[in-house]
This record gives sequence, C-alpha cells and structure tokens, in this order.
Amino acid sequence: MNKIKVEAFLSVPTCSGGVGLSKLLSEIEEEYGDKVELITYRGRNELFEKYGLSAAPAVVIGELIKIMGLCPSKQSLLAALLEVGLEQ
Repeated sequence: MNKIKVEAFLSVPTCSGGVGLSKLLSEIEEEYGDKVELITYRGRNELFEKYGLSAAPAVVIGELIKIMGLCPSKQSLLAALLEVGLEQ
C-alpha cells in the first residue's frame, strides 16, 4: 500500500497553531507512521505558492488543501486522512 502524503506548512516564527500542529503530527506519525508520509515545511516556499495557500499553519493531504489557518483537532485531521483513503 502507498503511503498517504501529508504536507504541513508552518510559519516562521512558529505561532501557537504551528506548535499545536507539530505535536498533533507527531501523534499521527506515532500511530499511523507506516501509512502516512509526513513532510513539514517552515516558512513560505514554492509549494506554499503552488497550492495557493494564504495562511499557516496549513495541511495538504494528497495535494488537496485540507486545513488552512488553524491547528485542527485530532478528529478533524483523522477525518481528512480517512477521506483520502487512510485505513485504520
């Protein structure tokens, strides 16, 4: 099975939402590390522009913008992962 690509975009300096998202992604990696590929970017980059993001933190799953401008709850992030095919 292919891993689901999860890209997280954090601001520099990191805001409280970015700190929360970092902790949440660590939990997700611990629980689903064999099923997800987590990539974290800090600051604006070419992918931030490519995806048309306007706020950080943001989460892109499988090239679809799922969360932007806030740290989601764990339930919301899991729902987004299930929506793109995560098997529990």
